Amino acid sequence: MADKPPHLKIVKGHTQKAACPLCQQPAEALYRPFCSRRCAQLDLGKWLTGGYAIPAHEAMEDSDVETLLAAHGSQQSTQVDDDS
Repeated sequence: MADKPPHLKIVKGHTQKAACPLCQQPAEALYRPFCSRRCAQLDLGKWLTGGYAIPAHEAMEDSDVETLLAAHGSQQSTQVDDDS
């Protein structure tokens, strides 16, 4: 039997298995991309408890916004007075 052409070996061969993102063991087809049910459940637990949350900036308080608007308004009124 003849050898397969190199391009078919690459596509069909899958000589490397993907590693489990948690423990780096070879992934199993049943639990892909994880190696086992345990790793899949641990990952799900991290998602559900917010372990993968991206930190965000805290929102400004209303008083902070009002202070900034007042400062901006007074700055604009002084610029108008200077232009006159």
